[in-house]
Amino acid sequence: MDNNVEYELKEVSIQEGGSNLNINTPSGLSDGDFNSGANSPDIIKSENDFNKLADSLENESKQYFASNDAENNTQDNDEDFKLRRYFENSQRMALSNGSKPKKMSVCIRNLTVVGRGADLSVIADLVTPFSWFVSLFKPSTWKIEKSSTFNILNDVSCFNKDGQMLLVLGRPGAGCSTLLRLISNQRGSYISVDGDIKYGGIPAKEWERYKGEAIYTPEEDTHHPTLTVRETLDFALKCKTIHNRLPDEKKRTFREKISSLLLSMFGIVHQADTIVGNEYIRGLSGGERKRLTITEAMVSSASITCWDCSTRGLDAASALDYAKSIRIMSDTLHKTTIASFYQASDSIYNLFDNVLVLEKGRCIYFGPVNQAKQYFMDLGFDCEARKSTPDFLTGVTNPQERIIRKGFEGRVPETSADFEQAWKGSELCREMGIQQTEHEKKIEEEQPHLDFIQEVRANKSKTNSKTSIYTTSFPTQVRALILRHSQIIWGDKFSLISRYLSVIIQSFVYGSVFYNMQSNLSGLFTRGGAIFAAILFNAFLSEGELHMTFYGRRILQKQQSYAMYRPSAFHIAQVVTDIPLTTIQVFLFSIVVYFMFGLQYEAGKFFIFCFTLIGATLATTNMFRAFGNLSPSLYVSQNVMTGVLIFMISYCGYSIPKNKMHPWFGWFFWANPFTYAFKALMANEFMDLNFTCDGLGEAIPYGIDPTTGQPFSPTRQICASAGAKYGSLEVKGEDYLKEALSFKTDDRTLNIFVTYLWWVLFIVVNMLALEYLEWTSGGFTTKTYKKGKAPKLNDAEEERKQNEIVAKATSEMKDTLKMRGGIFTWENIKYSVPVAKTQKLLLDDVEGWIKPGQMTALMGSSGAGKTTLLDVLAKRKTLGTVEGKTFLNGKALEIDFERITGYVEQMDVHNPGLTVREALRFSAKLRQEPSVSLEEKFEYVEHVLEMMEMKHLGDALVGTLETGVGISVEERKRLTIGVELVAKPHILFLDEPTSGLDAQSSYNIVKFIRKLADAGMPLVCTIHQPSSVLFEHFDRILLLAKGGKTVYFGDIGDKSKTLTSYFERQGVRPCTDSENPAEYILEATGAGVHGKTDINWPEVWKQSPELQEVRRELASLESAGPSTSNENGTPREFATSIWYQTWEVYKRMNLIYFRDPFYAYGSILQAVMTGLIVGFTFWNLGDSSTDMNQRIFFIFQALLLGILLIFVVMVQFLIQKEYFKRDYASKFYSWFPFAISIVLVEIPYTIVCGTVFFFCSFWTAGLFMEGDNSANFYFWIIFIIYLFFCVSFGGAIAAVCNHMFLAMTLVPLLIIFLFLFCGVMVPPSQIPTFWKGWIYHLNPCRYFMEGIITNVLENQEVKCSYDDFTKFQNPSGLTCEEYFVPAPGFGYVQNTTASHSECGYCVFSSGKEYYKTLEWSADNKGRSIGILIAFWIFNIFLVVTFVYLTRKPSR
Repeated sequence: MDNNVEYELKEVSIQEGGSNLNINTPSGLSDGDFNSGANSPDIIKSENDFNKLADSLENESKQYFASNDAENNTQDNDEDFKLRRYFENSQRMALSNGSKPKKMSVCIRNLTVVGRGADLSVIADLVTPFSWFVSLFKPSTWKIEKSSTFNILNDVSCFNKDGQMLLVLGRPGAGCSTLLRLISNQRGSYISVDGDIKYGGIPAKEWERYKGEAIYTPEEDTHHPTLTVRETLDFALKCKTIHNRLPDEKKRTFREKISSLLLSMFGIVHQADTIVGNEYIRGLSGGERKRLTITEAMVSSASITCWDCSTRGLDAASALDYAKSIRIMSDTLHKTTIASFYQASDSIYNLFDNVLVLEKGRCIYFGPVNQAKQYFMDLGFDCEARKSTPDFLTGVTNPQERIIRKGFEGRVPETSADFEQAWKGSELCREMGIQQTEHEKKIEEEQPHLDFIQEVRANKSKTNSKTSIYTTSFPTQVRALILRHSQIIWGDKFSLISRYLSVIIQSFVYGSVFYNMQSNLSGLFTRGGAIFAAILFNAFLSEGELHMTFYGRRILQKQQSYAMYRPSAFHIAQVVTDIPLTTIQVFLFSIVVYFMFGLQYEAGKFFIFCFTLIGATLATTNMFRAFGNLSPSLYVSQNVMTGVLIFMISYCGYSIPKNKMHPWFGWFFWANPFTYAFKALMANEFMDLNFTCDGLGEAIPYGIDPTTGQPFSPTRQICASAGAKYGSLEVKGEDYLKEALSFKTDDRTLNIFVTYLWWVLFIVVNMLALEYLEWTSGGFTTKTYKKGKAPKLNDAEEERKQNEIVAKATSEMKDTLKMRGGIFTWENIKYSVPVAKTQKLLLDDVEGWIKPGQMTALMGSSGAGKTTLLDVLAKRKTLGTVEGKTFLNGKALEIDFERITGYVEQMDVHNPGLTVREALRFSAKLRQEPSVSLEEKFEYVEHVLEMMEMKHLGDALVGTLETGVGISVEERKRLTIGVELVAKPHILFLDEPTSGLDAQSSYNIVKFIRKLADAGMPLVCTIHQPSSVLFEHFDRILLLAKGGKTVYFGDIGDKSKTLTSYFERQGVRPCTDSENPAEYILEATGAGVHGKTDINWPEVWKQSPELQEVRRELASLESAGPSTSNENGTPREFATSIWYQTWEVYKRMNLIYFRDPFYAYGSILQAVMTGLIVGFTFWNLGDSSTDMNQRIFFIFQALLLGILLIFVVMVQFLIQKEYFKRDYASKFYSWFPFAISIVLVEIPYTIVCGTVFFFCSFWTAGLFMEGDNSANFYFWIIFIIYLFFCVSFGGAIAAVCNHMFLAMTLVPLLIIFLFLFCGVMVPPSQIPTFWKGWIYHLNPCRYFMEGIITNVLENQEVKCSYDDFTKFQNPSGLTCEEYFVPAPGFGYVQNTTASHSECGYCVFSSGKEYYKTLEWSADNKGRSIGILIAFWIFNIFLVVTFVYLTRKPSR
């Protein structure tokens, strides 16, 4: 909004005669048309806020004029100054600067939107790829049939003038959200969009150039949880600061003023420095977060704003304040506002100019708000007393709710098509059509879009191109994003500290493994391993970036739709913040390892080492991001990345020298970022460094020279290394690199430069991916069904059928619902949490009860402690201190309390891999008594489905909002309630069950809950925005004030008289018959954003006779003693046995995995890809010593596959653990069934992965042993068991960690022990004594390597090729075998020329000789398998233990 607000404030004064400057009255209506008049305290407060802002700005403008006009007398004008005067002055200044008004109306003609039919959207599972492949050969599937599409919107026409507000009403599925998305020009997800939408005369196609001038605000709140409110708002303002400001106006000054205005307008001034938070991080309350969402959208300063159910989670008073705010914005700033509201009150409804009512995509009314009610009454419908007009307008389409007037039976419209036909035939429809035509003609004549285009261009930064859709320049966006990214990182200090702590610990581990490498041959070989390990360390540490790309995608999508910044600017900001973080990381690592390794002590070489590592780490970080940004699924990118990472490790020149690479993959050596970093670091270290070989056995030949009888002279010896020169006991580093690895030290600078070029390339790839690929759904969902189970959508016959099902279920409800509740009492409840060394009291002396047949409402403003009280009563709190007494039937709460009570939480947490019916059946099976037959349980589920109007969704996948595949927000809420109801609880706690639902769903749910109460269930329900009709269903109310203090607890009474009389006795004005009692009591107690009261209501309650009556009742209930009835026998924590739970959870887990082809096939694809890469990399290995080394590295790559599998498993485990915690809180099942099921479900996938890798690589690498099937089978079985270990190890880490970032920090720390101490990178003889004494023997990878390597090399003979021999001269005339006899078990000598003048020494004569140097034995093969199995079992034990220890969520 920023300075755009300033400009738009100027705009208003040019209205003819200022006719529309009355902010209390929509244009076209008189003050008498609605209740909310000019005396509304909230509107006056908002005007005052504007006045304060205007005062400040006016003084500045006066000072500006004074500086240019010596005669300007500011004193004379001080008392004359008002808001409109400010508008006039600022408008004159704006006009003198050449500004133009931005008045954009919206005109929609014959809009029809075609969506994909539900029968095309089938739930994906492991069979899907095969079905797709088969369908390629079936002509019937080649084109989309008409039955596979449906009209989401059908021939809708309407318009909204600038400065006016249009309310869009409809039940779920009516098409309200689709219409709002279309108005904001989001068209991507539909099959076709027919009809015209024009914005001030600009067609939709051209409007794409003005993205951000028409925005859609979805109902979900998506923000960065670790940012504060002020930081979130300040960032939005920075991105929308216009160029056209007052002369000498500072950007910061204006931002601060607008920010203060908005914070006070929405009552979040005191929360300005509070972090936003989310489901997992404590921060703002739900209502406060919603206000922030609204504020952020207002900052975007769009000419046309579409609000989709933006009052979800707000209490009635705050919702009204918000609606008044957008009325003020529309009037004073001439914005065009289109909003859809769930459960709008009459006060909100009357703030709008026109209303559009949709049903099943059809327009059934469009016209003035004050004529809508009468129109439907004329059709033959009747409105109940105290029922709000919006509820009535949408209720007429619900057969269970509508009331037909006498004499109209059989004549009223029934289906959406009937309603549409009635509307199109009405006089009002013709009138609105004429008005729309006249408005369109006026637009053509006045052409407001010319001024709009001119002003949009003037508002842009001067450095922006004319075609840019963004207000600020690219550098400005980047600067704002850099600051925000830094704030996000700094806001999560735990992750930052744990990351650097992990680096320091790992540095010392690496440094100790390669400690003080000598300048001899052993130091020559291990230097390569140490440098390669340094690159790998930083690569594994950057792996977490892949997961971070999926976090926050929806925030990016939303802010991009507001045209705040280019997605590529977002990536540039990430890159800039990477640089200091990576530099610190690399220097922390290098300062430790460089000197512990014993690398060359030269300042220049040290800084080149650090500089190269920084480049390699930055390149790797951005490569991982690219995998994320180029992929729709985390599992796809994770598995592709694993294959590519193994490719990079194989082809960087360490494990396979350049001259040994096969041509089909050799090209990747040059296309590998690791290559250039490794070459540069090796050149940096080996340059100017000589290695001696005067140790025992390092120079060849050794021993006694047969020609002299003395030890061999150094002039007749050669070092047993590549690059050695005959007659010298030194190897030059440059020669070694050239001979062994084909590296040139002269290329060091070039290689460093290319490493940074890779970084730049990955930056460009990420920028392009973010700009052109969109993986998020944009805030809406698509349903998928089981094959053949999809209902017909927007079909009149299907509609009638559904209506009949619901009507029948409603009529038979009381026969089905038979339950026995109990009396639940709570007394003197106090709840406090530790905050900065003090205790903060959130609940203060709350008391009350619920009885069978009674429905108790729990009300209060946002932040009063309603959810906290429910958490305490339902025994869900795990943090803080609870004091007070709670009894069920006069007895203290037993172990079964959580199971026999239902708790409908505010957050809808469901496992996305199940259908709606499966989720309900699972709850019924595990929570109803085992004595109830399965048929009865399933029958009850069907009944609940019918009652909740979800029968047609029974076979729909629950899905997730993140992917956009699954049921909608409103349907999730109904499912949350259904999951609790099918358990047949004794008591029901409901936390805002109607929040986010439309009026009809809310009405149905409250009516349903009322019938539960009538059937004998006691329940308590928090409720935010109850209409009069909903409020009348409740018997009692517990009203809380801020700080968790009681304001009132008692009966509501007939027509709420008992309740309202209590407040009237304290001096509050009487409540009128037409007024909503819920809104009345919230107003009386000072709830809402700007609500005030002079009465201390908690103190009044403490002195009241009503409290004494409550205490007497509680005392009598307590003295009555415990009830002896216990229909279910001894209390038990879970309804079913542990083995039944385990079987059901295991079956469900299999189904979830079966429906996740990305995860399952991703792992298999990873195995195929890595198997083929590794198999063809080590193609058909021979008998040479080099080939024997290649066998070792082949097995090392197989080891890495298992280690990389840990990352994939961990993600899935952490996701499933979150769903388990929710199930456990409601006592579906114990911790053991979950822990054992998630281990067992992975086994078949692991076996398939391991077997696929085995078949793809074993034969291609030439490891198959003819006639030795036991050795071949041993290779397969030990590899499979090793993978079992890795998968369970990933599960154990995930069980320990609470969130992904911690897991990603911990994993590299543990992985280094697995691959560093397995005996390949550092031979066991060179492992420092400290580590060898314990970690080497505790490393499962060591036993895997010992078992598999001894198996592969046991019968392997070694015959060196000419290039493999270490060659030396034979001047003696003796044969080579006579001239030099190696020590037994240390290779062999062979002539390399016919004359025996040159001899060759081969280091090993058999595979056995090699593994004996590692202190390994083939006799231990059985032991190795046994120890691996023991480690696997130990990991399972860890999983079970840590699932038990972390089973309860922190709340």
